[in-house]
Amino acid sequence: MIRKNVLVIGFLILVVRVFSISTVLVNFESASVPSSISYWKNYAAAGASASSWSVSNPLTDAINSTAKCYKVSKGASDPYWTGLEIGLTTPMRITASNRYLHVSVYKTSKSRISLTYTPTIGSQSADVWKSNSSTTGWYDYVLPIPLDSTIKTFSIKIGDDAGDYYFDEISLSDSPISLSRWPVAIDPATKNQVMEGWGVSLCWWANVEGGRCTDAQLKQFCDYLTDPVDGLNMNIFRYNIGGGDDPTHTHLPSSSAMPGFKDSPTSAYDFTRDANQRRVAKQLIASRIEAVGVNDIQWVAFSNSPPYWMTNSGCVGGSLSTNAWTTNLKSTMYTDFADYLTEVVKYYHDNYGITFNYIEPFNEPDGWWWNALSKKQEGCYFDRNDQVLMIRQLYAKLQSKNMLSYCQITANDENSMSNFQTTFNTYKNAGDILSKIPLLAVHSYRGNDANRISIANSAKTYSKKLWQSETGGPDDGDSNGSYKHTVMTLSDRLVADLRNLKCTAWCDWQAGSAIGGTTGNIWALIDGMNRGSHFYIRSQYSRYLKAGYTIINNDDPTVVTALSPDEKELVIIISNQQVYTKKVQFDLSKFGNVDQAKLILSRADPALNFYNYTRNQSTTNKTIVFDLVSESVATFLVPINQSPSKVSEVTENPIFCYYNNGFLYFDFNGSEKKDVTVYNSLGQVVKIFDKVDSTDKVALNLKKDVYIVSLKANDTNFNQKIIVK
Repeated sequence: MIRKNVLVIGFLILVVRVFSISTVLVNFESASVPSSISYWKNYAAAGASASSWSVSNPLTDAINSTAKCYKVSKGASDPYWTGLEIGLTTPMRITASNRYLHVSVYKTSKSRISLTYTPTIGSQSADVWKSNSSTTGWYDYVLPIPLDSTIKTFSIKIGDDAGDYYFDEISLSDSPISLSRWPVAIDPATKNQVMEGWGVSLCWWANVEGGRCTDAQLKQFCDYLTDPVDGLNMNIFRYNIGGGDDPTHTHLPSSSAMPGFKDSPTSAYDFTRDANQRRVAKQLIASRIEAVGVNDIQWVAFSNSPPYWMTNSGCVGGSLSTNAWTTNLKSTMYTDFADYLTEVVKYYHDNYGITFNYIEPFNEPDGWWWNALSKKQEGCYFDRNDQVLMIRQLYAKLQSKNMLSYCQITANDENSMSNFQTTFNTYKNAGDILSKIPLLAVHSYRGNDANRISIANSAKTYSKKLWQSETGGPDDGDSNGSYKHTVMTLSDRLVADLRNLKCTAWCDWQAGSAIGGTTGNIWALIDGMNRGSHFYIRSQYSRYLKAGYTIINNDDPTVVTALSPDEKELVIIISNQQVYTKKVQFDLSKFGNVDQAKLILSRADPALNFYNYTRNQSTTNKTIVFDLVSESVATFLVPINQSPSKVSEVTENPIFCYYNNGFLYFDFNGSEKKDVTVYNSLGQVVKIFDKVDSTDKVALNLKKDVYIVSLKANDTNFNQKIIVK
């Protein structure tokens, strides 16, 4: 079968193909099952009676004009997925000419669809569920299959809703391009989390860069991280309070051998240590102030392990190998460890001008891999009940040292999202722990969307802030460990975290590549002093989803959408990890006065050197029609002016505040105190005021700029623009 193919323009890369070659596996035109099919089955509760081979096409259109197709009726009581599985009589070898599975699907509901295959050797491919809200026509779904595979079965799976579904034109092709354009509906009425920012941990790259960089090099490196225009717009940093290992141990490389501040129970603190990481921290503050005019950095102090002399194993690498699942902090040292952490935080606040907003006594306490004398970093397992004890001791120390006014507790930075939810339940059942933790933090290395949604619901139920505080690197067990694949895996993970975890901050693990003295590290955002695709793909998000922007709903799992604080700008970001072009159409019909958009696009393959390509994008008829090339991220900045019936507008009247000579004056109705957030023209948080009275006067030093003052009353935000000349 020969199909016409579309012209693909990958911006700087031009590929022209007039025809694509397709091998039809089955098209259901014959009432009998062809001999090339060894078996077929569906998983509807009604069995074979719920499916029909060779029924009339419900709608003839440009995608599918055949007379017959396959029908499945999905019932409300059907299994997790319902659909069609087909076994081939003769397994088929996958080559460059047939590596893309195409299936035409017609739906009567908005259910997700997933295509899978099973090779002759190995297990079924993973489910990749694709959303498509349209129920008015046939859509061409595409699944890439690895070269040199030999497939014996394939499946079309239906998730979600009951209804009638039709499949047709199942083929293998050399074309990665879907014949359909995928609609994406954006809903400004459904608002989710408000972003606080982007960040990264300082260990261990800061230990290395802080020791080897000249002042000019370090400034450039930190500018790359903090600058909102040319950098990553980061305003959240996790500072590692080292425990310090037994000086006779040699298992830690110099990069991750973090110095401790106290050598024994009786020795004095030495706060001159850790100069490298501290040098980086100070430069980050200076770079951020230079870039945005204010120090809006949020600092987290976290511990990988207590000092070696506080541990049962006598090693900061973790527990003894035979007791790796045992808490490594001595039962007699909880108070001492709490004192150690708070003394470091207090000294930095009082003497170094670094104020830690949060303190975290754990880092991946669920790790079974924290073993003494073998690990290349500090790590400590904490049993869940022991975490409860540690949090109580830490809170008591913060309280007794009058530190709670500037430093709160966050927990617990677990590696697995499923483990985090179990730990959260332990905290909840303890009765007094959640009240001591205003910020929940989890790592998204492991877990699925069900885990994300569960954590998001827990945070919302108990009115807790939630951060994704660390992730990076390739997926465990990922057979495709290429650099570009890892970059796009993280891009898709970021989208899933913002959509389903609903975190207000998203943090990387490593900014620099000099881990253990190596370069070209797949975890790093910056390789030496060079910015590659890892950096630029991340910038597609962090430069434009700014602090103060509100994430809003859309119906595509690869897309993030957000509104600026003044609700005059819509941000759309789409990630395409696949090796084929994705054709999309964004529906902007729910927005008023949509103007021409700005497009920014970066590709993950470093060989292409294709970053931050920028051009204008048409929004004719309140739609954006776009073909997103493989392994890339596109960001659209859309000027909007929504109707007051949809969302609140920024307005000069009624005026509820004004600025004069270093003070912000309020004058609003009612006796209820209000929470107020001030944003600059870049969408960055300048200042947050809790519980402001209706006639309050608060000190606020603002430079020349346009600001948005957002006043929150119950679940409604009132926004006012003020201009400082």
